[in-house]
Amino acid sequence: MKYRISLNYFILLLVVILLIGCKAQTTTVAKTDRPNVLFLFTDDQRYTSVGSLEIEEVSTPAIDGLMEQGTSFTNSYILGAPHGAVCSPSRAMLMTGRHYFNLEPNVYAQFSVADSLKGISKFLTFPEYFKANGYHTFATGKQHNGVQWVEKGFDEGKSLYLGGMTKHFGTKVKDFNKKEGWSKPYVNENKFSSELFADAAIHFLENERSDSPFFMYVAFTAPHDPRTAPEKYHTMYPAAVTKVPENFMEEHPFPIADMKIRDEKLADFPRTKEEVKKHISDYHAMITATDAQIKRVLAALQASGKADNTIIVFSGDNGLAIGQHGLLGKQSVYEHSIKVPLIFVGPSIPKNEKKEAFAYLHDVFPTLCGLVGLEIPESTQTLNLTPVLLGEKEQVRESMLYAYNAWPGDKKPNQRGAHRAVRKGDYKLIVSSRDGEVTHQLFNIKKDPWELNILNSNSEYEKIKADLLLELKTLIRRVNDPADLEKDMFGLYEHIE
Repeated sequence: MKYRISLNYFILLLVVILLIGCKAQTTTVAKTDRPNVLFLFTDDQRYTSVGSLEIEEVSTPAIDGLMEQGTSFTNSYILGAPHGAVCSPSRAMLMTGRHYFNLEPNVYAQFSVADSLKGISKFLTFPEYFKANGYHTFATGKQHNGVQWVEKGFDEGKSLYLGGMTKHFGTKVKDFNKKEGWSKPYVNENKFSSELFADAAIHFLENERSDSPFFMYVAFTAPHDPRTAPEKYHTMYPAAVTKVPENFMEEHPFPIADMKIRDEKLADFPRTKEEVKKHISDYHAMITATDAQIKRVLAALQASGKADNTIIVFSGDNGLAIGQHGLLGKQSVYEHSIKVPLIFVGPSIPKNEKKEAFAYLHDVFPTLCGLVGLEIPESTQTLNLTPVLLGEKEQVRESMLYAYNAWPGDKKPNQRGAHRAVRKGDYKLIVSSRDGEVTHQLFNIKKDPWELNILNSNSEYEKIKADLLLELKTLIRRVNDPADLEKDMFGLYEHIE
């Protein structure tokens, strides 16, 4: 009897072990079968600066190819920023899937906190989350939110630039891996920044031997100024034949925030068509030079044999005016500054499709989770675009909030000012406030993408404007935006004496 009990116990134990083993094996297979992720990110590349859109005369064959191979969003935007270095809050939102109102300034306004606090955040980033779920994570290029996020999110990184802007030849970079930590800084005076970062990405692809899926974050510093591409790309775009945009203005029609910020001082006041042409031609040279490096990375991915099981995302961190509305920088909520390209390529993603659904850049975190089959963390605040990509839904939101203001802690009164805007359907309302003056601008974006024809002076549009204003106030409350539209400059500077 004793023997029979022991034998039965042994058989039961063996069955349990086998079941556990099968379950573990299934989990492992599921993880290794997950698609790889390659995120390609440019710096200051506005939506219209993609060649195949035929809006600007710029050559981007690699990006055009991604649009043909995947699905792109024609209404993709950043939320905005609370200071002039728009890149930093944009990237902080991308990394966390959270609106900047609900993030620590430690990661989006590092100039405002002590060195000991820079980069410290309690919120989860998507490289960190993918790493925790079995991905081998790698980064190269611009890291604008602190060393800690690099260390938490990536197993390794090569040619990492820690900062906001830098020269494009002789970029000071470091390498990192979780075993050895950080290397000493090094530079290559003769190599264009985009080539430097592409080399790092290609080296990873050629040497990746992990059984795990990989997550690559390739963040170029171009086309951010100084716009110094290799000379052959500048010769492609003679300034004399470069076209100025339809909404070129010598100066902005009314005073707004950050009128004399660094970006705006890159060209004289008032703007001239000749000077703006030169800036645009240099901008296009930077974009084409970086596109050539994107092509190299995509070729290396193809050569690795892993392209068919890789999701590719391409986007930019914000736009740039370069002469539009009399502005040169990105410190506004006009389309040229907040609208960015957003392309998804990969398994099950339809080819050569365009979606009109409203999308934020920081929807990428939950969307990638949806595409690879990971649960979306509760810490994210944006939306999963996967149903739109797969044709299951036409949209995931009906309206969009945009926000920009000069830094609320800025003690320079001449820099202060604030914008809030809302988009619903074809219409967009911008509310601007500075020094007691409030300006409303209502546009039909579908008919007037250059934002030239202000409609709010026409009584026909009073109901539309009222509806948009109500929606704007609702969205402000929903995302914990501290702006109060009833106060001068939305009450953002009341705490400053």
